[in-house]
Amino acid sequence: MVRHPIWLGLVAATFAVAGCASGADRAAAPSGVTAVTSPVITGSRDGHTVAYALAATQWTTVALTLAATQWTTVALPHRPADGQSVAAHGHDIYAAVRGADGVTLEASHDGGRSWKQRPVAGTADPGTVDLALSADGARLAIVLDHPGAAGAVAQAAVLVGEAKGGAFTSHDAPAGGQVTWWNGRLALSGGALSSRLYVSDAKASAWTPVAVGGPVAPLRNVDPGVASIGVPIDQPDGSLLVPVTNHAGSPSVDLFATTNGSTFRKVAGVALSGELGAGAAAPVAALPDGAVLVADPNTVRLHVVRGSAQTSFVPRGLPAPPSTMTFATATMGIARVDTANCASGKTGCAVRSEVYTTIDGGKSWERS
Repeated sequence: MVRHPIWLGLVAATFAVAGCASGADRAAAPSGVTAVTSPVITGSRDGHTVAYALAATQWTTVALTLAATQWTTVALPHRPADGQSVAAHGHDIYAAVRGADGVTLEASHDGGRSWKQRPVAGTADPGTVDLALSADGARLAIVLDHPGAAGAVAQAAVLVGEAKGGAFTSHDAPAGGQVTWWNGRLALSGGALSSRLYVSDAKASAWTPVAVGGPVAPLRNVDPGVASIGVPIDQPDGSLLVPVTNHAGSPSVDLFATTNGSTFRKVAGVALSGELGAGAAAPVAALPDGAVLVADPNTVRLHVVRGSAQTSFVPRGLPAPPSTMTFATATMGIARVDTANCASGKTGCAVRSEVYTTIDGGKSWERS
């Protein structure tokens, strides 16, 4: 299968999935089978748009089988759609591609060595496309957020089906946003100013708005000071963690947990600096050991929540606060940092996304 570069202006943009190593291990990744062990985020590297994930690569020599965790590059056939449109689990990699005839799912089940296409939606302009794989990698949810939806009812759709084949079942989604599998159901944060959390039934055909830390926000005419609900996180203990960024008064992030999808308890609160615009949410990442990292959007500072204990520190190596963070282990993680280069003041700005990696729990970072 030919890998075609995508031209954006005068820059050839290629797309890849990568895993993590430090030092000399990055230079020459051995050929082998790649097993992705973390969610995928996108960024740019040397003018190329790239998707990254921590991966374990296994290869066999004459005498023995070896394994390592490192940055391993796997080319994607086409440019992914806007949104969280790349997902992976084990040797399975999925990328949603937007074309003139609708949305196509490109899938590899051998770590990127070969690819198959699977049409999933005939809409000409779905806007953003968000993918979510169940924890076992068996089921796939695709949220199509149509342009101009602004969280309005019936302006988004969710497709659910078996990840490796078969037909998808389409349902109206209550809002555009980001979705997470949790205990066989879907949790979706979105709506106007990302002010609502919905939990679905087992078929994703019925959705219930749930109150998190306060009353459910209205569908329309939302107050700019309303709290913003971040991406729900499926926790190792089976609970659902929901970060809520508060805009009224001094900004902060409250972490709420639920075991039944309807009642929530506050587990921590993190004070932030400066001011946040309407709808802005602080980046939050969960570690496999249950700890949670919160990034201050206005200054380079990370807050760590471990049970009832809370600490903070200034990480080394980040040029600006991260916009997303993902950790595959308690020490190894990746972050996307968006920086703006402006021609004059705050006008004529071009935003550049770069990916940074850490091997010490976020204390120090290196540009990938």
